[in-house]
Amino acid sequence: MLQEGRPAADAVAEREALGRVAHALRHYQFGAGWEAARWERNLKLLSERHRALVPRLADKIAEARQCIYRNHLFLSALLDMFEEESGYCPPHLAPANAAADEHEARVGGGAGVTPGDHDKVRYVFKNAARDWSEEGAAEREQSYGRIVRELARLFASWPAGAADPPSVLVPGCGLGRLCLEIVNLGLRCQGNEFSYFMLLASAYLLNGVERELQWTIHPWVHSSCNQLSSEDQLRGVQVPDVHPAELVPAPGLLSMSAGDFAEVYSSPEYAGSFDAVACCFFLDTAHNVLEYLEVIYACLKPGGYFVNLGPLLYHWADAHSYLPGEELSIELSLEEVKAAALQIGFRLIRDELVEASFLDNQRSMMRGSTYRCAFWTMQKPAGSAAAATPVALAEEAAPRQPGPAPP
Repeated sequence: MLQEGRPAADAVAEREALGRVAHALRHYQFGAGWEAARWERNLKLLSERHRALVPRLADKIAEARQCIYRNHLFLSALLDMFEEESGYCPPHLAPANAAADEHEARVGGGAGVTPGDHDKVRYVFKNAARDWSEEGAAEREQSYGRIVRELARLFASWPAGAADPPSVLVPGCGLGRLCLEIVNLGLRCQGNEFSYFMLLASAYLLNGVERELQWTIHPWVHSSCNQLSSEDQLRGVQVPDVHPAELVPAPGLLSMSAGDFAEVYSSPEYAGSFDAVACCFFLDTAHNVLEYLEVIYACLKPGGYFVNLGPLLYHWADAHSYLPGEELSIELSLEEVKAAALQIGFRLIRDELVEASFLDNQRSMMRGSTYRCAFWTMQKPAGSAAAATPVALAEEAAPRQPGPAPP
């Protein structure tokens, strides 16, 4: 998050990071095209006898190139939204194309994109399928659905259409679908995201698309292993499955912040700001999960709720294998995480283990992205004993029906 008064060196570093990401999105077709060229080279190395056994392989590779081109068109439209003089996109993202030009002048064209950044571009397509396609609905139900129903239950007594509805923070909000589902309850929601890949893509999907099913993307075209059929690998999904505006019952309910969660929300201005914090596959992104717990506690209002769903994959645990030097990574068991949260001051009022998938290819021969997730609700004690009484775990309340969507 760019903030006034920060050192100029920070602003320069952030512009460089934004440019690197936009440059990678711009040159997606170069990296994906290299993979298709590798398939073609290997096909030519086969003997005539072996090529005769796979007569459609050349056609499949040609079709894959068309899928890659359609993905490229989606990213091109996405990047067209970001111009420094534009008033249509978030100001901190507006310089994306100019910053990409600067980055390209330093490193060259597509050859200057790192393999890691090529992978993160492909990750955008998988996330778009998860958050904004009909195919992703079943996976969303396993995680987003549970969280949204829990929030609806916790705030069921709040008057529908109240002038000051409860506020929910969603750190690590990715492409924003969970935020929109929360807003669709009539609650206020602020999403927070650190990755420029996610920030650029979510800004376009939330603000730039013109209609539902506007784009067909091919999230699995790059994956040639464990495919049951060529059709499965090349299949397209249409996004968005619903126009985001249809999920917003009133203006002013949704806001977004960019930046490192712990850095942004440890600021005194956010102390006691939110009625709930909802984390989905987020806690284990921390270098230090204990810091995350403290920041969540601090930014909750007294009596506020901490709803969490996710595993403990600990993203930085093996960073030493691909980054120079070592990164801080505190890896605790689920039992240790919950015990620490209780010592910080939380009360545990719901505690389950549930199964949920994350970016799982439903048609793959390898189904390796389903986790036994911790699903809990904790509460920050209120100022009085009466107000601190936890909500009873009875029936889950149905979400309130929102009013008509804005045009």
